[in-house]
Amino acid sequence: MSDRIFVTGAGVVSPFGDSPQRFRDALLEGASGIAVDERFAGGECRSRLTARVTGFDPAAWISPMKLRRMDTTGPFALVAVRQAMEAAKYPVSPGGDERAGVVLGSYSAGGQATNEYLGALFKGGPTGAPALLFNSTVGNAAAGLVGLEYQLRGPNTTISQKEASGLAAIAAATDLLRLGRADAMAAGGMDAAYDMFFRAHDRFHVMSDAAARDESVAPFSRCRRGFVMGEGGFVLWLERGEPWRDRGVEPLAEVLGVGAASALCPVNCWPTEAEPLARTMQLALEAASLDASDVDVVYASANATRVLDEVEARALATVFRGTTPVVTATKGALGECGASGAAASVAAVLCGQAGRVPGVAGLRQPDDVTAELNIPTETVDAPGPIALVNSVASGGALYSVVFKLVSC
Repeated sequence: MSDRIFVTGAGVVSPFGDSPQRFRDALLEGASGIAVDERFAGGECRSRLTARVTGFDPAAWISPMKLRRMDTTGPFALVAVRQAMEAAKYPVSPGGDERAGVVLGSYSAGGQATNEYLGALFKGGPTGAPALLFNSTVGNAAAGLVGLEYQLRGPNTTISQKEASGLAAIAAATDLLRLGRADAMAAGGMDAAYDMFFRAHDRFHVMSDAAARDESVAPFSRCRRGFVMGEGGFVLWLERGEPWRDRGVEPLAEVLGVGAASALCPVNCWPTEAEPLARTMQLALEAASLDASDVDVVYASANATRVLDEVEARALATVFRGTTPVVTATKGALGECGASGAAASVAAVLCGQAGRVPGVAGLRQPDDVTAELNIPTETVDAPGPIALVNSVASGGALYSVVFKLVSC
């Protein structure tokens, strides 16, 4: 239980392409992947903005024969995990690695393939159903593909906890490593903004109705009015102890503590009380043996919705009263999805390695509720090595993870 957990690699498929370095640089440059999506801009949908993956050709990474059997989340997961393993110089064992596993989080995995499969089935009957898609109609297909492709025969788990899925996966992988169930784990999240998923959210009027990207899609903005749907794959390679020394690898960060709790709220609503989120952060700090004053940077879960941003701002003000950590949020650049907490974790690690913290993309006028918080509107120097990442799901699932940047 006392073994230290290190981050030795990171992988990214994002609106900025399939390069972790480009992902880091784009965030630090203040770029945003949010744009008008022509598939939804014809007037039928209230919402028209997404943060789609761009600059990614899965065929450059995966053979066409294998791609035929995957939905969109499969390539996101396979490529992000491969990048993380390569950065960690972790070898793929031909005979299988029983001490390495996978925990991935997703809100949408399996949905796109299920939609296509059932559509063909209802239209053409059993003979018209595309058999190649059937394996991708389950939520754990991407994690299964990763385990098979890279011969990872340890724990293989998929977590679907709505928007908190990605950070929940990192928390779960950390626990498995500390319990000695594995020595290395690929942990993170992947999600795809497919048509039916987008239209269902649009029907409930929970996303931004902005005609184009503007300050209203920036987290903590005074004029915010709803989140933008994002997508991508974001993975950390985690290792128990220090076997990376034998491979000549320098770790990126250490996972110091994990907190998990929940808030009482309706299933599709954001929490309205600050106490549960404040308690979750405190649990993570206690697990890390840290005080609030030790935290240098917070990557918030804020996503430009009226309720969530206000509740999180109040929780942060409670936990960090008397201290001034830099508080940022990545969803003004990447949108909201089940991989968002993993995306923020990768951002915390990669940007922290550069000694910088990205500002909140698009933010110009922070809401008054953030008056006690130190929220940058542009990139600033990281004040220290300790970063706390939050993730909140509509329905009340709450996660916080504390990282320490090793090179700081």
